[in-house]
Amino acid sequence: MHLDLVRHGIIPDPFIAMHEPGVAWVDERRWSYETTFEWTPSPDHPIRVLRFEGLDTVCEVFLNGESVARHDNMFVPLEIDVTSRLQRGKNELRIDFESAVKVGQGRRREYFDANGIDWKTQWFDERAFVRKAQYMSGWDWGPRLVSCGIWQPVKLLEFRGRIRRISYLQERLSSGRFRVVAEPEIEGEGRLAVAFGDQTRSGGDPLEFELAPELWWPNGEGAQTLYPAIATMDTGHRVEKQIGFRTARLLRERDDHGRSFEFEVNGRRIYARGANWIPNDSFPSRICPCDISTQIARYKGLGLNMLRVWGGGFYESEAFYDECDLRGILVWQDFPFACSYYPDGAAEKEIVRKEATEQVLRLRDRASLALWCGNNENEALWLGKWGGAELAPPRYFGEEIYSEVLRDVVEELDPAHDYIRTSPTAVEPEEEVPGLTEENWGDAHYWDVWHGRGDWVHYSDSQTRFSSEFGFASSPSLDAWRQIGAGSEVDSEVAWWHNKTGKTPEVFRGYAGLHYPEPQTLENWTYISQLNQRDALRHGIEYFRRNELCRGTLIWQMNDCWPVQSWAVEDYSRLLKPAGHELRRLYAPTMLSLAVGESDAELYVAHEGPEPFDGNATVDAFDTLTGERTPLGAFPVTVCPGGRAKLSIAIARFTRNRTAIRAAIAGQDGSERWAWLCEPKDLQLKPVRLTARASEELSVEVGGFVADLVVWDDDDLFAVRNRIDCEEGWEAMTAANTAVIYNLASRPVRLRARSLAGEHEISMD
Repeated sequence: MHLDLVRHGIIPDPFIAMHEPGVAWVDERRWSYETTFEWTPSPDHPIRVLRFEGLDTVCEVFLNGESVARHDNMFVPLEIDVTSRLQRGKNELRIDFESAVKVGQGRRREYFDANGIDWKTQWFDERAFVRKAQYMSGWDWGPRLVSCGIWQPVKLLEFRGRIRRISYLQERLSSGRFRVVAEPEIEGEGRLAVAFGDQTRSGGDPLEFELAPELWWPNGEGAQTLYPAIATMDTGHRVEKQIGFRTARLLRERDDHGRSFEFEVNGRRIYARGANWIPNDSFPSRICPCDISTQIARYKGLGLNMLRVWGGGFYESEAFYDECDLRGILVWQDFPFACSYYPDGAAEKEIVRKEATEQVLRLRDRASLALWCGNNENEALWLGKWGGAELAPPRYFGEEIYSEVLRDVVEELDPAHDYIRTSPTAVEPEEEVPGLTEENWGDAHYWDVWHGRGDWVHYSDSQTRFSSEFGFASSPSLDAWRQIGAGSEVDSEVAWWHNKTGKTPEVFRGYAGLHYPEPQTLENWTYISQLNQRDALRHGIEYFRRNELCRGTLIWQMNDCWPVQSWAVEDYSRLLKPAGHELRRLYAPTMLSLAVGESDAELYVAHEGPEPFDGNATVDAFDTLTGERTPLGAFPVTVCPGGRAKLSIAIARFTRNRTAIRAAIAGQDGSERWAWLCEPKDLQLKPVRLTARASEELSVEVGGFVADLVVWDDDDLFAVRNRIDCEEGWEAMTAANTAVIYNLASRPVRLRARSLAGEHEISMD
């Protein structure tokens, strides 16, 4: 609704400046959409169905003045048989939307009264009473723009017979071959034929195939082989899918350290290198499949092999799952319940059962699907009595949905995939064992950093078996600030309105101030906060990867839904922050990490992949003022898949505030790990001469040692990639957008550059 009102000049864009609270009235009103269309009947297509792919949310549909349907769930399509309701010529279609806020408030009031729940109960708000994306009611990274409307296409389907849906269920046989059973849902009349490879089944034949396909593997483990499966009706209707063959399991094995949480694909244990994914926009109707395609392809290049579709959003689009299948990105799929208690009476459970049935049937044959999860943090909410025990409800409302309804649907319709009732699973110890905490018993959301202790060094205190959420917030890009009119002041009211983290500017900047100097401008804050975020995620991922008991990291979060200071490593402008670029190294199959101590630096080599690693690691020290390099050695390293190696490097002889350590894998581009022997704010540096050259990429010549260099075009405020540490000489900086590089080469520009030493003069060669 908001986008239509913006388009007609009725309200300002709620993303710009501080317009968000001024448009809150939109969520309180009822709204109607009306249109007319011409229709002529065809005897060849006697069945007519009006299909709404997505309606948000509580609404009534009218055709030619007659009420033909009521709808109450954003997550399921609505189909209406209009065969006898259409009229030749002009037809009128109207949809009346209720205010989801008011509907939720009314349902909450009635439910609380019926169940004797105190009205002061926390974490049981009106959003829990309407089946729509929960983040639209506001989150600690997103605005409150509840909205309503038509968020996916509307179609008039006319047919004699159609394939409403078809799934391909696979079973791996002891011979290594696969048996595939096609399960179609047919509406109307007609004969079905299914072609799979060089085999075809039709008519009354069992729709079964036995194949010896190449396996589908996650990114970094092998190829993503997909096979076309084509279902055709003799009425002309056709459905084509791309099917990948693989097995996937979640291993939960008891051991001396608690209980594991590890994914296994095709019998091979996989280290999950991934991120949490939220909706790409506060207004779902604006999300573009082309953006998703670009993003998922980028994530593959960064080394990710898993995305968790977080439970406060929605089931993602076909384009999303298509790209994950194609790129080898495993999908951890939350059902859309998050951070709340939920009503769980008979009526509510039946609504959820129908929703889950629709989505499980839709997604169960996806090659990328790895896990179903009942909710995000709802069990942790209950056990932790968020908001205080005195404000908690008398029981865990919603428990039966996750422990019974959703589990039953998955077990019945998709037994090939595992289901967990909640994340984190490690919410309380399974048994009392000295030295073990709840983290030892499954996946954990480690928010002791940020929401607890502010310094990211405490990631090293975690004992989790799988870190499914952890993150550190930062500013978005300068491009994002420019788009919303944030200005240049570090205390910009607009910039700090676009901060929903719950931390004041003083606390937020204080976290960065533990490591970096005080920012004086918004531009400087952008630079410093993004570096601190990179350092935080680097410290966390390196720690988790060198801990052999931890079998996965999913950073919070990958993307943003509006311009905001958040935990995202890719902002709303789709620009990667330094932390996003750092993932390329952190999520490489073979990763180096450095842990700096008083007298030694510990070099760790963590390796994941189908084959062992056999190579050499080189370590050098640099004087950050003179650029002088001191070789510290070349070390042969052999690591088996899933293994770790450790070396100690003596560093006591170096002056800590003017020394940088660089470790690298010989012959492996992008493997370099730099570390300072002091906090970045204490490192002695000096500005150096910079010269840039633009051709197919931007190259920068540096006249000395430079740390965390960024170069951008002042006219466009376009950050190129971004943050490099290097010794004297030429360094290539891959552009975030190659079109900008050609632009730089063809016109006069004023490039700007900043590093830890401050702002630099930079000239074009």
